[in-house]
Amino acid sequence: MENLQLFLLVLQVIVAVVMVFLVLLQKSDGDSLSGIGGGSGGLGSAISSKATANALSKATMILAALFMLNCLILASLSNASNNALKNDLEKVIQEQESTATPAAATTPTVPPIQ
Repeated sequence: MENLQLFLLVLQVIVAVVMVFLVLLQKSDGDSLSGIGGGSGGLGSAISSKATANALSKATMILAALFMLNCLILASLSNASNNALKNDLEKVIQEQESTATPAAATTPTVPPIQ
């Protein structure tokens, strides 16, 4: 279970970093990094800038969906492990309460201050 959580957490970080770069590569009104990926759509480009924008948008949407799904799975796994830990702690508490002696259960008396 811990290995799966670790793998999903690493995947979450990778997806987040790639998604940030995809958002930065998309063409916007202001400055962006779209020229780095060939998104400028010059005369010699293999695909047009419109096709590049569509591909980047679709890739961003897919990564966003993967990010959200991964968040839900990680939360579910975390909740399951917390419930298992809570059950184990309750068992230990019940065992300690059942083995406690009656003499130890009495409250100590405090002598009066003189």
